Amino acid sequence: MILDITLNWVEYVGLAAGTLTSAAYLPQVWKTWRTKAVGDISLFMYLSMFLGVLLWLAYGILIKAPAVIAANCAGLLLVGGMLRMKIKYRRLAKAAAADSQPAPDRNASSQPSGPSLAAQLGRSLRQLKPYASRFREHQHKTWGKD
Repeated sequence: MILDITLNWVEYVGLAAGTLTSAAYLPQVWKTWRTKAVGDISLFMYLSMFLGVLLWLAYGILIKAPAVIAANCAGLLLVGGMLRMKIKYRRLAKAAAADSQPAPDRNASSQPSGPSLAAQLGRSLRQLKPYASRFREHQHKTWGKD
């Protein structure tokens, strides 16, 4: 028989640890599946995690450790699902963004619209003007004398 199914307390500790670490992926998988928002999820992280969990699974099989095998089977399914959603939903988001982009106007200038930098600076200085008069008042006071 490949796996020894008899479990002792050490295996129960391993199964509890595997259950908790695998279940840690559930909230992210659920949220990603519901929202289909994958912009802030790292593709490289999930690729490396998938490979790492796959290697842990192989290790568990080689040493015939049921807790390692069970935990990494569950982890592989969850991480694989996240990886699949990341790739699929990223492609869908890019396609939707490309469809919603207006055609570029060849006659429009390449200058950005909105207030110029000088106008923004002038507005900022006008907003600071009330504070400048208060500062001048405090500058003339003698501090530390009663």
